[in-house]
Amino acid sequence: MKLVYIDETGSVGPGARHQPYLTLVAAIVDESNVAPLAKGLEAVAAKHLGWVPARFEFHGNEIWQGTHHWEGKSPAELLAAYADLMALLDTCDVDIAHASIHKANLHARYRGAADENAYRLALQFLVEKVDSYGSDLKILIADESKDQQVPAVRMVAGMQSWSWGGEVPGKQLTTVIDTLHFVDSCASPGVQIADLVAYVIQRSRRKESHPDAQNMLDRLWHAVASRTRTYREPWP
Repeated sequence: MKLVYIDETGSVGPGARHQPYLTLVAAIVDESNVAPLAKGLEAVAAKHLGWVPARFEFHGNEIWQGTHHWEGKSPAELLAAYADLMALLDTCDVDIAHASIHKANLHARYRGAADENAYRLALQFLVEKVDSYGSDLKILIADESKDQQVPAVRMVAGMQSWSWGGEVPGKQLTTVIDTLHFVDSCASPGVQIADLVAYVIQRSRRKESHPDAQNMLDRLWHAVASRTRTYREPWP
């Protein structure tokens, strides 16, 4: 059994105008590695923060920007923490998949009528890719998304029943079982890993202004790229 943890980046927030893509990332973890992944994240927090705060969770943006629990740490310390987190992809044999929607192109193609469908389109493309990757049965677990939960659950159920159950004609799912589960990321190490990877993918799409920052990002991107097993080019 594989657990597929899903998180998104690029849809909302003050930096959205710098993020032309809405990207969904899946971190695919064998059931035997779920507990080791949780322990690995806890060990990284203890190593780089000195303790594990109550209800602590990793966010790529906070580490990269040095905010919240990471405030006051040097760029070298932040990179070391992020690098240790990305090393867990190999240690825990985490496979990566991703799919993106180009928001401006989607808006132009459908004259704004499909803007609210961007999340579900990315989810459909991602789930189709994940479903085709390997024959293991898979359970989908996504970060909470109040606006999308009900329609996304219905869409996945439709894709499990017939090939036209998605936002656009696609393929019927054969390895994805049960429903799409939405969870609090604070309680899900797998979703946190997906968040960390999603931030690296989103950040890598633009050139950093400082060469040291670019070198940092290149290292993180290499770690992600080496574990990326399937993806869909940005659409449309």
